[in-house]
Amino acid sequence: MSLQKGAVIALVEEHRQQGRTVGEVLASLGIARATYYRWKRGANRIAASNRRTYPLTPEECGMIEAVKSAHPEYRHRRIQGVLQGQGTYLSASVIYAYLKSRGQIEPYERRLPEPWDSPRYEVWRNHLLWGCDWTRLSIAHLRWYLLTVIDFFSRFVVAWDLVPSVNADHVKAVYRAGLAAQGLPLSSSRKPQLRVDRGSPNTSGVTREFFEILGADLSFARVRRPTDNAITERFYGTIKQEEIYWVGNYPDERSAREEIGRYIQYYNTERPHQALWNFTPALVHQVNNKTALLNTLKAMKKETRERRKEYWINLDKSDSLNSLILSH
Repeated sequence: MSLQKGAVIALVEEHRQQGRTVGEVLASLGIARATYYRWKRGANRIAASNRRTYPLTPEECGMIEAVKSAHPEYRHRRIQGVLQGQGTYLSASVIYAYLKSRGQIEPYERRLPEPWDSPRYEVWRNHLLWGCDWTRLSIAHLRWYLLTVIDFFSRFVVAWDLVPSVNADHVKAVYRAGLAAQGLPLSSSRKPQLRVDRGSPNTSGVTREFFEILGADLSFARVRRPTDNAITERFYGTIKQEEIYWVGNYPDERSAREEIGRYIQYYNTERPHQALWNFTPALVHQVNNKTALLNTLKAMKKETRERRKEYWINLDKSDSLNSLILSH
């Protein structure tokens, strides 16, 4: 916190005691309210960090031990809640540190097995599992929805659409569009499973009947488990930050389709993805083999190291030659 910021905060507090409002003082200084309160929060954080800390008292230690003794299965956050209910606040991190010093931190064990250990979550090639969902955006100041289908193996967006509302027909249409775009015939016996949430367009009898007739499987995410469709959610986070939020409001449907389509093309073919070893979704989708991709990356690293080694060896030789010439 600079001296100037501290002086402004002190000046505002002084004038407040004299009966002036914060807005009046800030207006006279030409400082925005948001800026002032950001400075004030920073000053509070600095004051808190400079505050002297004290170790737990014997009484507080005894309270933690009493709860842990009565409930050995409770972890630090649960103990914090119990003590808070009794009128004593100790942070979960303080309780954790105390229990750790006594060797009372047990390894965490899930009550249920991790979902990613189940074979149905293993996606080892494209067109095994697709994810479908939708997110909101604004067109002509009206609410519209971006509906997408994304391949869980490669994170490649195989189909998308813009609709003013979402119903079962839209879910069916975007899945058919994905099949057509990927050259997967409707008569094929092996169609991608579709991961969806439990929204009404997905759970309706019309949608279920469509997939049953088509011979494709619907995979429903568990309630309040967005991680079951995490790859789709991650894509929406990306396109919102890099496209939708920047635009804010698309003037009309045509321009929205052009801009969204341009971004999805960029996302698929040009934007490196960290979860794909910084390859693009299109490349991963095309290669369709994780081992081959890792081998390509390994060869790339080796080639880079060799070039770097050759550069420094040649530079050393050049310096030695120059030194020899100068010596004569």
